[in-house]
Amino acid sequence: MLGFDRPARPGRIQFPTTTWGWYTETMSRRFGWVLIGAMACTSATTEEPAMPAQESTPEAETPAEPAAPATPPEAPAPAPAVTVQMTAATLADDCGGGPPPPAAPAKAKAKRRDMEGRSSARMARVCEQTSMQLSVVAAADAEQTQLTVAKVELYDDKGALLGELTARAPSVWGEDGSYQAWDESIAGGQELSVSYALSQPPWGDISDRRDRTYVLKAALTINGDEELVQREVEVAAPTILPPNVKT
Repeated sequence: MLGFDRPARPGRIQFPTTTWGWYTETMSRRFGWVLIGAMACTSATTEEPAMPAQESTPEAETPAEPAAPATPPEAPAPAPAVTVQMTAATLADDCGGGPPPPAAPAKAKAKRRDMEGRSSARMARVCEQTSMQLSVVAAADAEQTQLTVAKVELYDDKGALLGELTARAPSVWGEDGSYQAWDESIAGGQELSVSYALSQPPWGDISDRRDRTYVLKAALTINGDEELVQREVEVAAPTILPPNVKT
């Protein structure tokens, strides 16, 4: 009964049998059983075999994008039907003839003809015509076409425009070894050497014109298409002969 002492059992430690003592003993026993159960659960949890690692499924490979088709090379530009090059040029004077002189008496005419003859001989030695020479080559299958000189310009060695020259008297080198008048027509398969007389450069506006390099440019029209040709031209200093040297 509560509140009374009970006899002690042999081999056991006697606890007080008061109400508080009995309650303490009971709770101690219960706590002991709870502790033993918790230790057993922990042991069971620790000894539980680990789950095998799940094998990863390999990702499906993304198919490579097809390579872009190679850009076909551009077709080469067709060769021109007519090829023109400036092969030579002369920068000097304009030796073209002028208007005829006025009429004179017969005696004066004879004297004048004699003077003009000697003057012409001297001019033939000193006058040098300004001109340009072109090489014209037409393909074998080229159609008949026409060449026209649209413009001729003269530049100095620094690229400054000095003036425009006028082209005239087109001529072509013939089989007889001389230049002949040319109508500027070109037939397929022809290889021509042609020449144009040019007006005199504006030497009066150019100081120290000799011993310098110039650039002559010509704009040509061939079958309606414009083509530019050019060439460097050197104007050498005049040769000074020693005195008393006959020429």
